[in-house]
Amino acid sequence: MLRSVIILSCLFLFTSCRNNSPEEFTHYYEDGRAKPVVAIAPIIDSTMNNFSWSLSDEFKSLILNRASKKGSLFIKDDHENFIPSSENPFSEDISWVKKEYAPFEFVVFLELMEHDKVPIKKTNYHANTSSNLNISFRIRVIDIRSNEPKIVLQEVVNDSFFEARNIIQPDYDLNSWGTDAYHATPMSTAHTKITREVVERINDYILLAKSRWNG
Repeated sequence: MLRSVIILSCLFLFTSCRNNSPEEFTHYYEDGRAKPVVAIAPIIDSTMNNFSWSLSDEFKSLILNRASKKGSLFIKDDHENFIPSSENPFSEDISWVKKEYAPFEFVVFLELMEHDKVPIKKTNYHANTSSNLNISFRIRVIDIRSNEPKIVLQEVVNDSFFEARNIIQPDYDLNSWGTDAYHATPMSTAHTKITREVVERINDYILLAKSRWNG
């Protein structure tokens, strides 16, 4: 009896851990249809921030987590997706994408263009000044199902997140990404919100392109 309880408990813990995984993706919908197979390239960080962690890694984790919760895409994040150093994924030439990312159906490229905390008042900055955290992402989604890659989404998503002056400024060296305290910070909240916007755009346009596919 005790052995059965232990086994059931272990199975429950295993299932719970899997359900909380940010990379839990299934290949098929419940009706048996295949989901779009998507690769997300490493996020390009063009900002000048010097946090103790990688903003690219944080946003990639948030995007995978959000996309897995939506359950519309099959994102195979095998950590082998990369951008060749000789290629610019936002240039006019996208002929190389199919060769690098086959057998995926869609490839998502993201660039963090802005991540700046800007004082609202036109005065010298000090800790008690209200500010906005401005974040901008450039998105490009490429459909590589045909012989010739095709851009199905290209846009910039930007947003501004207000931070009141009466909020105690977090020490992000101590409350860095990955710590429990980080989740309660204004930056973590802002990152979560803009990630939702980015994932919604990616999700909607890939599903639209998939629905229009004639083979």
